[in-house]
Amino acid sequence: MLAYIPVRFDLYRSVRPALRWTLQCLVGFADRTGRCFPSVRKLAAVAGLSKSTVSRHLAMLERAGTLSRQRKAGGCYAYQVNRRFLPAAREVSHGRTTGVPSTRTEEQSTKKTTGDSPDDSMKWEARLRSWRKSRFWLPFWGPKPNEAGCFVPPALLAITV
Repeated sequence: MLAYIPVRFDLYRSVRPALRWTLQCLVGFADRTGRCFPSVRKLAAVAGLSKSTVSRHLAMLERAGTLSRQRKAGGCYAYQVNRRFLPAAREVSHGRTTGVPSTRTEEQSTKKTTGDSPDDSMKWEARLRSWRKSRFWLPFWGPKPNEAGCFVPPALLAITV
């Protein structure tokens, strides 16, 4: 999901241009107080940069005073972004009565139905038109219309175009 974060761009002029994108990606992980702890790997994936480039950018941002970082056990860092680089407001400007509906997580049924539903006949008609025009036929459609054991409904095979 893409998040839009309101920031004041004039504050970012003090940051070297090469470091701005890394800082913006880090701000995307920060809470209201500026604390965040994404891994370098995750930050690199979000920023679209290599891990070594992100590590170098984080060190430069720390030297510039843009953020502070503290190494935790296991080699991960906890970051504190300088308050002036945080978004002006995280709240939405209008009240919501309902939330965004959650995405469906159940699996879609992939069972093929047997029988001739209108949907099936439409698919077979399109396949037959393709076969008659260009002799294109996919193997998982079964035997070709001119072969024995063809899966096309007999009523559709009898129709000539």
